[in-house]
Amino acid sequence: MKTNLTVVIPTLNNFRGLDYLFTYFKDKPYKVVVVDNSKKNLGFAGGVNKGAKNVKTKWLLILNDDIEFLNEATINQLIETAEKKKIDALSPILRNPDGKVENYGYKVLNYGKVELVNNILAADGLTAACLLIKTKVFKTLKGFDESFFAYLEDVDFFLRFKKAGYKMGLADIEVRHNHMTTTATMGNFKAKQDMVNWWRLYFKHKEKFKFDWKFIVERLRNVSGFIKASF
Repeated sequence: MKTNLTVVIPTLNNFRGLDYLFTYFKDKPYKVVVVDNSKKNLGFAGGVNKGAKNVKTKWLLILNDDIEFLNEATINQLIETAEKKKIDALSPILRNPDGKVENYGYKVLNYGKVELVNNILAADGLTAACLLIKTKVFKTLKGFDESFFAYLEDVDFFLRFKKAGYKMGLADIEVRHNHMTTTATMGNFKAKQDMVNWWRLYFKHKEKFKFDWKFIVERLRNVSGFIKASF
């Protein structure tokens, strides 16, 4: 089945993951764009935006370089589900190598934390680790906000996506996410990004948050996590 899809994969140093993905996509009828961040690191947000800039296909699949597909039909099934349900953005269920479900949609709590939800109607967003989205929608929303660089850029994007009235969905299809494959080599990078980006979310979407003691406690936890990761 030939599909109107472009795959965008930002990457830094996960050569094993890329080797797997090149093999997986070798005989499939999708255009694949790999954005190499090793020379100039644009971050996840900037890498995806760069890769999507000239995409003209109806569908865009934003893909982490540490995703593994459990069968050959996964992407076609995602597209078929999105088309059937008239959904603008769709994610499969992400499962970690240990078998634990990592993500299936989340709600943004007003004290600055995300909580997984299994009811997509209650969700504020989807993870961008393996995200099928209409190219027109992604470009209309001007893609990811590159000030987030990496982490929580998808939370910001989906707060804007939901506010604009687009429809998201979750497919009953699983993929494996070898979570933190790149981050594990980068010391306190994620902790620093989380610490800064929650404040970016707060100032950009003040209507979503409540500045009270619970919010301050969460931000102090971010600081504590950064300090621990630095030693």
